Amino acid sequence: MIVPDLLLDPQLKYWVLLPISIAMVLVGLLRSNITYLIQPNPKLQEYKKVREAQFLQKVRCFKENQHVLTQEEFNSYKAYLISKLNSDEFFAEKGKQEEQMNPFDGSNNDAIMSMAKGNLMNYIPQTLVMGWVNYFFAGFVIMKLPFPLTDGFKSMLQNGIMTPNLNVRYVSSISWYFISLMGLRPVYSLIMGSDEADELIRQQQQQQQPMPNIGGPGGPKADKVFKAEAENLQILIHESIYDKVVERFIEKYS
Repeated sequence: MIVPDLLLDPQLKYWVLLPISIAMVLVGLLRSNITYLIQPNPKLQEYKKVREAQFLQKVRCFKENQHVLTQEEFNSYKAYLISKLNSDEFFAEKGKQEEQMNPFDGSNNDAIMSMAKGNLMNYIPQTLVMGWVNYFFAGFVIMKLPFPLTDGFKSMLQNGIMTPNLNVRYVSSISWYFISLMGLRPVYSLIMGSDEADELIRQQQQQQQPMPNIGGPGGPKADKVFKAEAENLQILIHESIYDKVVERFIEKYS
């Protein structure tokens, strides 16, 4: 059944479309700024623990990229890393590794509290704005897209209106809310600046992905980790990209 096109009131874009869009932008900016303000100051890691973690990262990078080294360079790096892994030069202080942390101490739960605050700052504004849209603009068809779409987009673009035969190009008010919720991030970056937005995302990722707890409660001991890495290096098979490079070049282009 073919349904004729709807005649939309031009005032809809002033009284429904623009208010929803402006509210979404303002709420997103307010949420980003509040989230930035409530972020705790990052705690500085002890330099010995940072050095320990970075040395292990260096060993793993060597294992992943050893194919770009010649045989002589590989042997030299391998001997150096194995000697350091079998010593305690890059260990963090053993006394601090053996300290037991109280899991019920509130000072140790900063990452959990920060994550909980971030989830609340995402949940509360979205719930309020969605309730506002549902209460004042429920059932509104507010716009028609200027390009054709398949019927698979109907459930996404016409949420909240019971019109199975309506052209899929029409968009309901609640669907416009969800589209704005998912698609306004470039607008936030444009208004706030990409540097501020990237800094906020970086801080959130640091809170969610802390440094591995080597030697601490619940984490592996440093001596066992270093010993395992040394054993992995001893059995590592080296295949350099420079091996028989002339023969492979001649074979390919001859």
